[in-house]
Amino acid sequence: MKKKILITDRFAQDSFLYLQQNENFEVVRSDSHIHLPLEHLVSAHALIIRSRTVINEELLQKARQLQLIITCTSGFDHIDLAATEKWGITVMHTPTANVQSAAQLTWGLVLACVNNIMPAHRMVKAGEWKRDSITGIELSGRTYGIVGLGRIGSRVADFAQAFGMNVVAYDPYAPDENFERLNIPRLSYEEVLKTSDVISFHVPKTLETEHMLDRSHFEYIHRGIILINTSRGSIINENDLCEALGNGWLRAVGLDVFEKEPLPRTSNLLNYPNVILTPHIGANTEDAFFKASQVAANKLMAFFVDGSTSDTLPPRAPWYGATPFDK
Repeated sequence: MKKKILITDRFAQDSFLYLQQNENFEVVRSDSHIHLPLEHLVSAHALIIRSRTVINEELLQKARQLQLIITCTSGFDHIDLAATEKWGITVMHTPTANVQSAAQLTWGLVLACVNNIMPAHRMVKAGEWKRDSITGIELSGRTYGIVGLGRIGSRVADFAQAFGMNVVAYDPYAPDENFERLNIPRLSYEEVLKTSDVISFHVPKTLETEHMLDRSHFEYIHRGIILINTSRGSIINENDLCEALGNGWLRAVGLDVFEKEPLPRTSNLLNYPNVILTPHIGANTEDAFFKASQVAANKLMAFFVDGSTSDTLPPRAPWYGATPFDK
């Protein structure tokens, strides 16, 4: 019997054809990532999804033939992993596909912030030429702080060092080898906040990281710091961030992720000219899109051919399920 594969979101055409050419698969697409067609869902053996498709108990009760879910993302907070474990469904993700793209966006936000690129752009578009009002800073010799020295954080560290910056990092779960390979000192979270001129966050969404940056930290954070977040919006308390911006404690902020997405039009973050906002595009490059699609296709093929798995969820990592740290 053929295995039915239901693809619920954007997926590279080449990867789609790769699966479709296998005579053992029936591959179908859904026109909606929210309202999945019941006639396909009830008979699907595998789902290939992205973050817009939410996997919950209600969906799984309908998909009684389901054996496998692959999300073409590094994050997985759109999947109820307790429910998938209950129903005995294998779940995998593609954590390496967007590393370069996410690191690249992080650095793009850094450069936009340090050189005031957006205000300068708006000035020229408005027909103004007030060069003296646009000033930036040089990165060389300054300190770059990284919170989360995993795949993406390590790549961002490479960029920072290439710009002549002194890099420091906090990550209680990364092995010493990560720090030694990059020649980066391991500091406490508080030390990174106090000493960094630029800081970026590269952590997953967990109980431990929720609001790990709030009013208590803004009280002593290095004044004039540039803050970048391309990981998950929930790690920063946005009300406290706006308060810190109002107090003039931050030079600039670059955010690709938010506590609520899409960002509400009523958000106070929209009121600050030194805040750059992008709509969660860290993985939105042609290259990352294709890599995630093809990696997912390869994982699916391997699972149904010989039962092999990789990058399974929930992750077998010490940070998963960790309790909130003492703030």
